[in-house]
Amino acid sequence: MGQLQFFVVLCYSIPFLVILFPIGLSFSYIFKITGLDRWSNRINNYLGYFWYRSFFLLTGRTLEFKQGNWDPNGNNRFLICNHTNAMEVPLIVALPYLSNSKDVKLSYLGGDIIQRYKIIPLMMHKTIVEAVIYSEKKPNFRNFKTDVLRVLKTRSIFLYPEGERTFTEEIKPFQTGVMKIAYKFDVDLDVFVVSGMMGYSNLPEYSYLKKTKTVYFHFCGSIKAKDFSTFESYLSEAETLMRNKKKEIEELEKAAVIA
Repeated sequence: MGQLQFFVVLCYSIPFLVILFPIGLSFSYIFKITGLDRWSNRINNYLGYFWYRSFFLLTGRTLEFKQGNWDPNGNNRFLICNHTNAMEVPLIVALPYLSNSKDVKLSYLGGDIIQRYKIIPLMMHKTIVEAVIYSEKKPNFRNFKTDVLRVLKTRSIFLYPEGERTFTEEIKPFQTGVMKIAYKFDVDLDVFVVSGMMGYSNLPEYSYLKKTKTVYFHFCGSIKAKDFSTFESYLSEAETLMRNKKKEIEELEKAAVIA
């Protein structure tokens, strides 16, 4: 087992080994069954926050979250972020508490990561997440589009437009499938960027990230589909926002090592 794989196992062991999670999820499901959705959702949001804090405490890292002018209580939309590896998921499910908006309703769009790490459907309730699980081998895009739009009626959806974990700090080109749905149906985008997650690896090119011991999670800006005349310009603007913010953060990381 490599160093990165070790930390992934450690990260996803926390919800199964800490007694707070089975107790909290049990109460969450009871509240949901009895119609107390707000309290059910709030418990899940807190558990996500506890998950990320526990993992960073165990690994000796800190998080710099910058919300900027992001309004978590706005209209239902896509929240997009670059995807380095599976350890970014706790940041996503912790986002409501990070933004001090405990009642934000988020769902999560993913393929194999949801199937592989069963805690994600548990954290967000299977009846919420199953609508946006898709098959990479035999995708049914008509049903997929319908399910995504249905989920957006009640909550926002967090997704990775690169379409895969990159295992590099480089931002890869966005896949167009889900982004075309967003453009066609005027779904607003809130763009985030994460940096520093490859500091958990033993790759020599990321050795400087081990020294900084900081993971950055910043809001880049919002995009409205109606402001763009073509899908290509819409997609390009989303990529540019993310890449520009990533460059700013990388300068901070390198400056921290020099200091």
